[in-house]
Amino acid sequence: MKKQFGISGLVVGFLLAVSFSAYAETFTANISSAQEVPVNASTATGFGRVFLNETAGTITFTVTFSGLSGDQTAAHIHGPAGIGANGAVIINLGLVGGTSGTLSGTVAITPTQITSMRAHQTYINIHSTTRPGGEIRGQLAAKRPLDYDADGKTDYSVLRFPNVAPPGVAQITYWNRNSQGPASNQTVNFGNANTDFPAPGDYDGDAKDDMALYRAGATPGAQSFFIILRSSDFTAQWLPWGVNGDRTVARDYDGDGKTDLAIFRNGATATSQTTWWISQSSDGAWRIVGFGLTGNGSTTFDTPIPGDYDGDGKFDIAVYRFGQSPSNTYFVLHSAPGSSFSQIPWGDFSTDYIVPGDYDGDGKFEVAAVRTGATSTTPMFWWIRNSSNSAVRVVQFGITSDRPTQGDYDGDGVTDISVWRANADGANNSNFYTLGSFNGSFLVNGWGMNGDFPVNNFDVR
Repeated sequence: MKKQFGISGLVVGFLLAVSFSAYAETFTANISSAQEVPVNASTATGFGRVFLNETAGTITFTVTFSGLSGDQTAAHIHGPAGIGANGAVIINLGLVGGTSGTLSGTVAITPTQITSMRAHQTYINIHSTTRPGGEIRGQLAAKRPLDYDADGKTDYSVLRFPNVAPPGVAQITYWNRNSQGPASNQTVNFGNANTDFPAPGDYDGDAKDDMALYRAGATPGAQSFFIILRSSDFTAQWLPWGVNGDRTVARDYDGDGKTDLAIFRNGATATSQTTWWISQSSDGAWRIVGFGLTGNGSTTFDTPIPGDYDGDGKFDIAVYRFGQSPSNTYFVLHSAPGSSFSQIPWGDFSTDYIVPGDYDGDGKFEVAAVRTGATSTTPMFWWIRNSSNSAVRVVQFGITSDRPTQGDYDGDGVTDISVWRANADGANNSNFYTLGSFNGSFLVNGWGMNGDFPVNNFDVR
């Protein structure tokens, strides 16, 4: 809908740095007593990270826990079972004993178990002497967006811009409120507000999002760069990809657990195809895919809305069409074997935000739109069609002046409805308001100031 902070497209340069890795699709779990069935009163916490190597038929895992009420006696992956249901043990994660510890290793996984994991039908359960049936539990799901501390929850993140006019350097300050608590919060000066757009993702494959920006070239057609501050070693990388006018759509298109460098490019005329340029992190190969229409850029255009719409662990190329026939339609180029293309009419881009996410927790993205109203205080309405059963949900949440910031803030593997409200208290302080999917709780988190940009809004169109 509204042009947010963005750039639109022309031609691309080439990549000078290439990385290679094994296939390692990433799943995370936020582990607590709240997801146990039945729920117990334990205050223990934990998180798990699972890296899937489908080719080898193995997973490599790290599970950390602390504060158990008794010594740990077992830890497993269970399934198939969704939230609120119990499943059988399918994978043993080992024993370290004690009330705190870390489990790690590599074990075999079957194709059937992989299917369950991708469908968010597996969970980690940690057992103790006092609660032998399970003390804390967490649903395994595809890695959450903007999870900088790898605990299975979306974090709160804003960018703050100094008032420095070009050509001066207006260094951006990242303010990240990590979900593990204040001790893990990050404040980092990085980039230039006059040239850069946020491009968060896990570029180094450690299950933590990296602070990353996409810097437009200085003049039309000039080389653009991804600037990435790697979480694994805090090394800064400058990776040339695209030129001035391109738009960043960096996601994990090859399913190796790393975010791929990717841009979306408009064509020369309104009837030209748009083009996706993707540098795959798994093998260094380039994918150049024509998909979408350029339009005139104001009353007619396609906008990129990548997401895993078919649940195969890879982001699909997708656009939302506005002002061209058939208007107000999702177009998805599926990556899963045996599927190719789908188009789904949904929403109205003249009044709606398009908000990709997995709102029913089945491992597939939904078609979803947020409808705004006539004034800044008019209520927002979220229209979501579940991929699991095609049921339509309509939820009133937020007001028209809010920015949608959907993400998994409660760590249950389901995208939560959420907004960021600038100047929420009338004294320049801003709030995230979230409708938790796990138990319907209303979460309020003060973060940011009037004039900041919520990075959590990066995926909204």
